[in-house]
Amino acid sequence: MQLVLLGVGISLVGWECWRQVRQGRELTGIEAQVQAGEQELESRRSAVAAAEQRNREVVEAEGRAGNERLVALMRERAAAARSISESAAKTHTFGSALASVLDSPDQQQAEKSYQRDQMRAGLDLFFRMTKLPPEKIEQYLDVELYNKQRDTDRTAALLRGSMSAAEALSQRDEDRRQQESRRREILGPEGTAFLDGVADGMRNDAAKNLVGAIQQNMGGAPLSQEQSDKLQGLIKAEVSAESLDNTDLFRPPAEWSQIVSDRQQAVVRGAAEFLTPAQMETLKGLVALDLAQRQEQRAQQCKALGIKNGGQN
Repeated sequence: MQLVLLGVGISLVGWECWRQVRQGRELTGIEAQVQAGEQELESRRSAVAAAEQRNREVVEAEGRAGNERLVALMRERAAAARSISESAAKTHTFGSALASVLDSPDQQQAEKSYQRDQMRAGLDLFFRMTKLPPEKIEQYLDVELYNKQRDTDRTAALLRGSMSAAEALSQRDEDRRQQESRRREILGPEGTAFLDGVADGMRNDAAKNLVGAIQQNMGGAPLSQEQSDKLQGLIKAEVSAESLDNTDLFRPPAEWSQIVSDRQQAVVRGAAEFLTPAQMETLKGLVALDLAQRQEQRAQQCKALGIKNGGQN
């Protein structure tokens, strides 16, 4: 411990005798502070020495038992176990609370009204382009809102543990089929063709952006225009097939990762037919990085929803 002694500035104003008396008094005060500081320092030195001695005795005892590493690991494991236990309890509580909120009739009604207004505004141009009459617009909104509510109900059931992941996935897939059928029925042939064209354009843009990101990382082996076009086609096909949502978060982590990896590897296998070995190495590295990032994003989504164990509740 460092003791900071503050010097006291002494004014050289006044008679010489008064200056000497004043200096004497201040010197006495400073000496008292120094003595007190030395006593405190000595006391702390003794305490530190005693603590060091106890630490040496503990280390020597563990050394004689030959278990320094074991003890350290046991301590780390005990701390980790406490952390996991506390985290699991908090996650379960949060997931149950979120399920209760999602089940609330008031919450559902408020969410439904808000979503309808937002959806109507967001699809206004689409409705005008497809020339849907007012009654068809309301029917279309009904279909979309119904499926959103089904998604919410399904998530709440999964969080409560009253529905298995397999049941939820089967229900989700059937809902999607019925939703697509109702959309086409409401839109008619021309409206459906327009919707398909919009969806295809969005997938193409997404694939183009990914190819652009890959090109930026190719370094000294850039993609030719022909290679870029072929790669964009491969990625677009996989973007079309990918339709993971919150229900998929309840799959076991390994199963979820396998689904994503399978689609990525389909692109890698196709690209091997027209990319050079150097380009393939870069692509494989980017694919591995993408998978790791998506796994991290999935873990964050699970945490946000209160899904424990990174998968099934």
